Amino acid sequence: MRTFVAIFGYAVSAILCFIYRDEIIDWLRSGDAPLVLIFLIAVGFILFPVIPFKIVIGIFGYIYGPLLGAFISWLAASVGTVIVYLFVQFFFQKQARAYLSKFSRLEKLQQKMERHPFWTIVFARIIPVLPQAAVNVYSALLSIRLPTYAAASAIGKIPAMLVYAYIGQYLFSDTLRLLTVIGIYAAFLLVTYLIYRRYFSAL
Repeated sequence: MRTFVAIFGYAVSAILCFIYRDEIIDWLRSGDAPLVLIFLIAVGFILFPVIPFKIVIGIFGYIYGPLLGAFISWLAASVGTVIVYLFVQFFFQKQARAYLSKFSRLEKLQQKMERHPFWTIVFARIIPVLPQAAVNVYSALLSIRLPTYAAASAIGKIPAMLVYAYIGQYLFSDTLRLLTVIGIYAAFLLVTYLIYRRYFSAL
């Protein structure tokens, strides 16, 4: 019964977010909402991804500037991923296993998460070799400690939050800065990927 109520509540909330997604986005762009409410809406877009969260980050970067926009997005994403983790552990284990069955090569990921959960999650957040939802679900199913999962996820999300907030700020105003940000991020991803390859080959 508890699982049914949770699924029903999630479905209704997701449908409402989908129906009113354009109105919500327009309201966010107006910049009139209190920051607390903006934060809660951002968490809602993490839980009910009716639009890509990258768009939300860009809007926040445009409205509030790259640093505050990135911080709001990062905080919302960090809280949202913890909520997803808890929901999977307590309500959606069966559905989560069915979701993960769509992905191949998870056995190696499981071994890495069990042996080195913190760094595996950090790298998975920075370089999304799997959908972020899969990382959330897999972490919960493997019963990785919540503090480890939350800290690793929060650290791993920082670069992307900053980049998309800066893109939102400069997309229509400063092409040179926009290209500079993208170039720095691409170089960062390349270096991180090389470290990732070396790290995983050493395990």
